[in-house]
Amino acid sequence: MIDNAIIFFIKSPFKLLYNSNKKVKMNKREFDGLKELPHFCVFYGNSFFLNLYQKKIEEKFEKENMLKLYYDEFDKKLAKSHLIESSLFGGQNILIVKTNKFNKELEELKQYVKGNYCFVFYTGNKKLDLKKDEFVRFYNPSFKDIIEYTNRLCEKEHLHLSNDAKNFLAKSIDPLFLENEIKKLANYKKEISLKDIEDIVFLYKEESFEDLFVKILNGRDFFDDLKIILETVDYKRIIPALINYITTLYQYHIFIKITGKSNLKEFLGYQLPFDIEKQRIELVIKLKEKDYKTLLDFLLNKELLMRNSEKEKEAIFWEAMIYLRNYHSF
Repeated sequence: MIDNAIIFFIKSPFKLLYNSNKKVKMNKREFDGLKELPHFCVFYGNSFFLNLYQKKIEEKFEKENMLKLYYDEFDKKLAKSHLIESSLFGGQNILIVKTNKFNKELEELKQYVKGNYCFVFYTGNKKLDLKKDEFVRFYNPSFKDIIEYTNRLCEKEHLHLSNDAKNFLAKSIDPLFLENEIKKLANYKKEISLKDIEDIVFLYKEESFEDLFVKILNGRDFFDDLKIILETVDYKRIIPALINYITTLYQYHIFIKITGKSNLKEFLGYQLPFDIEKQRIELVIKLKEKDYKTLLDFLLNKELLMRNSEKEKEAIFWEAMIYLRNYHSF
């Protein structure tokens, strides 16, 4: 049986026609239609598709000699050496680079690929000047894309979702986190209805940041968690999500203060999972009025600076993270 990861790359075999001198980019559909993968290719755009296609490429070449270099781990000498040397196992050498900085050193790697492969997953915002056969741009997934992805995940986990449950999940959960949700549902039972979803899935879109935010607001070290999250999530999403999270906590704070009730179901209109509700109430009690004001003022200012900055977005982000790590009012 042919592996699904391989089918992904060889289906719809139409030949891509283009002017090699024209600086344009492939889209997802064009890339899917290639008969053969380019030996050097840069992927850019939507985080969900970047993560998905990286997994597919890793699955396709899982038996080859693969080297992965992420962000500051990138070393041109090591990358070049991996590409030009013969594989010790007689196969091909595969280089996967994940970075938010695209520079001349990365572009020069295409000179060394020959019979090997180099795939760059670029998470930055710099405009790239590459040939069409070297550059794939991913746009945001459509609802159809998300449903198809959900179907594949369900098939893999032998899980049956009702159509209304599937549609609800596709609209409510960030596609980056769908795989984790499907796995959790599969452990619950093999046939899932919309009611099951409402009972056991936490619908807040930033759910996967929950543990990170709890650590931040409890004054614990969170940089290791943050580094893992940033492997698949655009750093520009963190501060807006944290602002939303703190704002929600402040709303809980006001509700509890006015009503004296610590059960949030009446406020939200639905029941949070017990552990989520417990840790949020603990945070609400822990944070003081001045903490909410200080943190929101600071984060809103940083978000505004990031929006208005062309080149310093990431520096502003890390400045904010260092501030949070050193914030002592907690």
